[in-house]
Amino acid sequence: MERTRDEVVRILHERGARSVAELAEEIGVSAGSIRRHMDLMVADRLVVSHLVRQSRGRPTTRYALSEAGEERTSSSHYQKLLDRLSPALANLSAEEINGQDGRAVLDRLFDRVAESVAREHSSQIRGESLGERVYEVTVALSHEGILQEVEDAGDFFRLRNTGCPYRTTASETHACCAADRRAIELLLGAPVEQVTTVAGGGAACEYLVAKHDEVRPVAGNGLLPVVEQKGTAPAR
Repeated sequence: MERTRDEVVRILHERGARSVAELAEEIGVSAGSIRRHMDLMVADRLVVSHLVRQSRGRPTTRYALSEAGEERTSSSHYQKLLDRLSPALANLSAEEINGQDGRAVLDRLFDRVAESVAREHSSQIRGESLGERVYEVTVALSHEGILQEVEDAGDFFRLRNTGCPYRTTASETHACCAADRRAIELLLGAPVEQVTTVAGGGAACEYLVAKHDEVRPVAGNGLLPVVEQKGTAPAR
């Protein structure tokens, strides 16, 4: 029972809302078994349900992780974030803090977190072409809960993640989402546009990487110099 529930949580976190039939097929158990699990998980407030109208027939009930359910899957990501925040805070210089308000200090702190993530994974990014590096970055950051899939959309690559590794923190400050975007940008060595975020109400965190904007990583540690941080664009 616990194994099935854990599998349901994993699928909903990684792939977004699902129906009973979809979950049953993906896990390989009966729809009746999944339905009983979903009833219990809704009662435990780990999952929320909503009706989706169909063009034909009756509406379908789809299930998604609640905020509490998301947090339950994110404990390891929060531990990583804490492990990076502590040295980043300790290493902020007096010059960086002097005269800055709390929001500016927080932005700088998460900049350091992004740099830490990029340094940690830079050895995994070896591709010569932008397309190769996009794939390698997606694989590397999937273990961080930051990226999940990539699509070649013609003039650009579309990178997506349907789950949020630290939703509560991200909902409280834009710096958290901005740090994820910057970590991707540093590893790719190319500009990255963040167009939607889960914390901002989107169905996924989505990033666009234009193919004509390719920039080769600099020699040495493989990271680009600090790029001016863009704000999170509204969902569209």
